Amino acid sequence: MCTVQVYDLLSRIGASPSYKGCHYLAYIVCRIVEQSNGPSPFRMKDFYADASQHFCTTPDSIQQSIRTFLKNYWMLENGKHFRNVTGYKGAVPIPPKDFITVLVDYLLKHSAKS
Repeated sequence: MCTVQVYDLLSRIGASPSYKGCHYLAYIVCRIVEQSNGPSPFRMKDFYADASQHFCTTPDSIQQSIRTFLKNYWMLENGKHFRNVTGYKGAVPIPPKDFITVLVDYLLKHSAKS
C-alpha cells in the first residue's frame, strides 16, 4: 500500500518516473514510512544500503541516481509543485535527505488522517 501512496505523491509533485533515482527514492521513502512510528531522525546511509541490496547495486549508485533525479527535478522548476503539495515553506532546491524527510513527514501526516 505504501508504494502506491509514494508514487501518487511523486506524481502530484511533478516527479518523472523515467529516472532510476525516482524508483530508488520511492523505495527509500516507503521503507522509512513503514518503519516509522512518527517523524524521527533516521540514518540515510542505512536506507541507501537497504535499497542497494533490494536493487542489486551499490549504495553509491543509489545515492548518485537520486541526486541526478533531483537535479533534473529542480531544473524543471518543480519546486512550486513540491511546495504546493507538501506545504514546504523553505527555499528549494533542498538536499536529498531533506527532500526525503519532507515526503516522509507528509505521508505520515496524511496517513494518520486516513
